[in-house]
Amino acid sequence: MKRVVHVLKGDPFSWKAHEALRVATATAINNETYFICIRDGVYVLTRWHPEELGIESFDKFWETIELVNLTLVAEEESLHDRGITKNNLAVKSVNILPQEEVKELIQSADDVFIW
Repeated sequence: MKRVVHVLKGDPFSWKAHEALRVATATAINNETYFICIRDGVYVLTRWHPEELGIESFDKFWETIELVNLTLVAEEESLHDRGITKNNLAVKSVNILPQEEVKELIQSADDVFIW
């Protein structure tokens, strides 16, 4: 089994966030997969209403991750810099890691996808 890391660093208001989650969910079926949110990518994990902007909701993804080998990770410094606390997150199963541990996780991966 490979270790695959997907890094979302852009805002959740584009097609990239949905595509990144789709691909990560697919790779998680047969691999140890991590979906890491850094910089503005952490906003995808918050309680916002994308459907009000005409964007598909992320609710399906949050339900699906329970069924596959996908680990959600948020970079602690990115959350802090944006004033986001654990209480602001829409997903309970997010691992909040410091930047150094995120770097180590990325370096240990067999494959890395940047979104």
